[in-house]
Amino acid sequence: MQVNMELDTEAWNMKNKQVGKRKGHLLLVPCPLQGHMNPMLHLATILHSHGFLITITETQPSSPVVFPPHRPDFLFESIDGLDNSPSEIFKGDVVTFLYTLNTKCKAPFHDCLSRIQTNSTQGPVTCIIHDAVMFFSVDVADDMKIPRIVLRTSSATNFYGLSLLKQKGDLLAIQGTVKHT
Repeated sequence: MQVNMELDTEAWNMKNKQVGKRKGHLLLVPCPLQGHMNPMLHLATILHSHGFLITITETQPSSPVVFPPHRPDFLFESIDGLDNSPSEIFKGDVVTFLYTLNTKCKAPFHDCLSRIQTNSTQGPVTCIIHDAVMFFSVDVADDMKIPRIVLRTSSATNFYGLSLLKQKGDLLAIQGTVKHT
């Protein structure tokens, strides 16, 4: 697998002729749900067009990487922290799914990031951009002293719905944590 990543990086460098002009190496950590993945891929495309090397992590067990045929300009790294594929774990309970994802992916993500940081062909990661619900990456980035940016993928409809619930007084709050104004 390492040889393939080196070849992909060399092809990226040759295609874009930006070996000396690359702005940085960004590691993106999307949530493996379509409504979260699409905005992250759009952001990756924009950042790549501005000269950044993009590596995207995938949270799936040892299985073929899905995106490279469609995204040849990006590098992909798998985080093998889950016993089952994200679609098998999800089953409609988003809270359990996110808890499982965040508890099981922290150590494999650390290993993945360490491997990338020591790979001289790709160069070290200069910033991590993670989905807000992928909070396992926060501790790892902070421990390795890598700057990070959070991408919130919530839609405007989500915020509008919450404001309507608050206006009607139906917004449930954990006792003692939210002040009503």
